[in-house]
Amino acid sequence: MTHMAQVRNIAAGFALISITLSIKALAATSVQKPAAIVEYPQRAPMLAATHAGHRVIAVGDHGLILLSDDNGHAFRQARAVPTQALLDSVFFVDARLGWAAGHDGVILHSNDGGETWTLQHEDIDGDHPLFAIRFLDAQRGFAVGLFGVAARTEDGGQTWHRFRLQAEGDEDHHLYSIFGGDNGALFVAAEAGLIYRSGDAGITWRSIQTGNVGSFWTGVHLADSSLLVAGQSGHVFRSSDGGTSWTEIESGTRQSLTDIEVRADGTVLITGLAGVTLTSHDSGLHFELEQRSDRAPLTTAIVADDRVILFGNEGVIDDLR
Repeated sequence: MTHMAQVRNIAAGFALISITLSIKALAATSVQKPAAIVEYPQRAPMLAATHAGHRVIAVGDHGLILLSDDNGHAFRQARAVPTQALLDSVFFVDARLGWAAGHDGVILHSNDGGETWTLQHEDIDGDHPLFAIRFLDAQRGFAVGLFGVAARTEDGGQTWHRFRLQAEGDEDHHLYSIFGGDNGALFVAAEAGLIYRSGDAGITWRSIQTGNVGSFWTGVHLADSSLLVAGQSGHVFRSSDGGTSWTEIESGTRQSLTDIEVRADGTVLITGLAGVTLTSHDSGLHFELEQRSDRAPLTTAIVADDRVILFGNEGVIDDLR
């Protein structure tokens, strides 16, 4: 099953979870419809969350974007979102400037902390969902997705240009997550156990085979410079040499893992399907497994003050202390 099919299942019930030509400019008449204002937006499926300064922002089903200004105790819906596409990823460089990406090749931009959004890009000719977006600063950003789709911008998203992470002739693997490392390094977690690494802020890339046969859906750079990735069938891999070599870490579960977050004290938390959470107090060398009694599938989490807010198919689920 492809990640796109898994994402569709997540939205329905969470059973499973440089090319030189620029991507076509946004058409004068977009096919996107504005996200509907709903009575209980916090109950909608959410797939990604981030901080914009002290604000918590989550994105998900049908273009819904949630905002919280009290560390996740209460959420409200963003006022103007020009799409009903499923949103998979969100990233802010500061308290005001942020981007979100999702299906239909949609890329949204906000310059007011997520209150309102504009459509920077869409691509409805074919199957081009974007699974992850990340910016290095207010100008330089990257988006990746299905079948090796990768694009970069140098002007804050006004224009996006396709490029290849994979060598010409290689299979176009799905690209699921972008995360940073030391000294400007960037990593993309992908299917087939692949990690793509750039040591020059995204100019050039090389592939690394970890030994895993499944997909990696999430990754993180830790304070001690180690790297963690996680994904299908409970697989967790760790690198202590900047991504050159990887070692599998026992997770204690076969449930697929969806997100990695790090608390202020360095505690690592991994969320997963069937209510699974993994906790590590030694930078990912060992994990303790817990499982919610309701088996609620968890899609993402975010650290807010002394709490960890959990999200899933029922929207904002609850928090961990």
